[in-house]
Amino acid sequence: MDLKRIGGFIAKKRIEKGLTQKQLSDLLMVSDKTISKWECGRGMAEVSLLLPLCEILGITVNELLSAEELDDKYEKKAEENMLELIKEKENIKLSNRKLMLWQVISITLSIVIWAVLFLDSNVYHFGDDITPLTMYYLLFGFIFIYATVSLIGFGLLNRHSEMLNASLAFACLACLAICLIKHTYWLLVLAVIGLLLIFLINVVCSR
Repeated sequence: MDLKRIGGFIAKKRIEKGLTQKQLSDLLMVSDKTISKWECGRGMAEVSLLLPLCEILGITVNELLSAEELDDKYEKKAEENMLELIKEKENIKLSNRKLMLWQVISITLSIVIWAVLFLDSNVYHFGDDITPLTMYYLLFGFIFIYATVSLIGFGLLNRHSEMLNASLAFACLACLAICLIKHTYWLLVLAVIGLLLIFLINVVCSR
């Protein structure tokens, strides 16, 4: 579905009905910001609001999804919209499966990275008593590693180059910081690899 076309169509029909965004939002019991978001193509009305919205604007759901008024081509457009909705539903399911798979991978990677980093830094020796400070250090260390790995995965799955760049840059800075503080020089290799990846991503995205 072309959300920008649908948004423009909603705005057009609203104006034809002599309604402001605020009046339409009051009728649907949503905020005027929500109406603005629909009309700008940055979102779509929930399923429960489609029929009330169409009744107020004097159109059918099919016309709304087609972003145009229909006559003899109604049946053809109905089939096209149905196929489009099915396709979008399948894409959402596929995306959710990929997200779940990455969550499993990211948790596994985070545990491995956490174990390697903290065992290498000698912050905790097996057999020693764990102080509260050490526990917090280990816990927050894992949270930061997991958040970084998850964001990198999210950037890859959604092809979000800005988020991927930011996550990799944060990971590189963290590697450099630990490298300088703890003299763990093997992390310097990971930092360089991360910087090279950022460079390659920017080269590919600029084409």
